[in-house]
Amino acid sequence: MTVTLTPQQEKLVTELMSRGEFASPEMVVEEALRLVQANADYQKRLAGLRAEIDIGLEQIKRGETVDAREVFARLREKNRQRIRG
Repeated sequence: MTVTLTPQQEKLVTELMSRGEFASPEMVVEEALRLVQANADYQKRLAGLRAEIDIGLEQIKRGETVDAREVFARLREKNRQRIRG
């Protein structure tokens, strides 16, 4: 595969290599693709979290809530049971 870079992109690659951050243009492209994939993964996780938040907001609207004191009491009890083995 051949990729054509703009003059600005070529300049950036050259600068990155001259600073010793990358040994070759291929390494720059590899890192760029890794970052693109990481961003895609992040966006997917973010969309999942937003969907969970929407579910929670709908539950709140329907009155499906639990008092915070009760939640923390349950968590403390679970923790005690875990410690006891």
